[in-house]
Amino acid sequence: MLRRQVVPSIPVRPTHLLALALMAATAGCGDEADVSTGPAPAPSLATASGSVLTFRLVSVGYNHTCGVTTDDRAYCWGSNGYGDLGIGAVGPTPSLTPVAVAGAHKFRLVSAGSFFTCGIATDDRAWCWGQNNFGQLGDGTISTRTAPVLVSTRQRFTHLRAGSGHVCGVTLTNQAFCWGHNIWGQIGDGSEVNARRHPTLVAGGLSWRRVIAGGLTTCGVTTDDRAYCWGNGRSGQVGDGKTILRFTPSAVATQLRFRQVTTGGNHSCGVTTTDRAYCWGLNTDGEIGDGTITTRPKPVAVVGGLTFS
Repeated sequence: MLRRQVVPSIPVRPTHLLALALMAATAGCGDEADVSTGPAPAPSLATASGSVLTFRLVSVGYNHTCGVTTDDRAYCWGSNGYGDLGIGAVGPTPSLTPVAVAGAHKFRLVSAGSFFTCGIATDDRAWCWGQNNFGQLGDGTISTRTAPVLVSTRQRFTHLRAGSGHVCGVTLTNQAFCWGHNIWGQIGDGSEVNARRHPTLVAGGLSWRRVIAGGLTTCGVTTDDRAYCWGNGRSGQVGDGKTILRFTPSAVATQLRFRQVTTGGNHSCGVTTTDRAYCWGLNTDGEIGDGTITTRPKPVAVVGGLTFS
């Protein structure tokens, strides 16, 4: 099946960029926004065991979805080929309705990656489950986990985001840690090792408010509202004006201040402190939103004069 072909073992850098970028295009989206992918005949309520669930947030992964209810319980639905749903088993048949994540954990947030999921419990500890071929579960192994396992760190987290094959989080002391796939430098520790199986401190000594793991790139916003990106920048998605790999955080080339940034497969976007949207990177499908199909290695304004929250 296609979804198993697009997540290879640790690849050779020059030859697998396209496949991994395509795989990553939808990873990590949705843990802060209500995202619609198109019209539907009628919206359906998410239910489990015949009762309606009330969600505080949902997060969309590659082919599964997870959410946290208003009573801090985690539920997932969709594909479970790698234990993505965290129910304690792998199943060839997807779950068409929400199923409770195994264990008695209560979660503040969950973030669905490509074939795995991570979350922060109400005690600020991080848990992950699902595919683990790059060490993206952060438990020190590369073993698939069908139920939540504790990320092997003493750190407590305020936020995290699961990407294609890596995860990044911000601690209570505003430090950024990443783990998992690193062949493009997306961990940000300055190394060129293939993967990190434990949370690893992002280089640079910056104070972070939020860090977002995307496909092969990572972006974040510091506590003084500056945007930085690192990892694969060959389509300009790092935003520093270059089209090269960055193994440590590189400042986005702008004087703008950002409240939030996010990155996908080959482009990145941010919302400024004045509520304007800017994007940078690959633009062959108009994903930058500036009315062109010209790739932008530096931020350009999204047209339309809209304000964004």
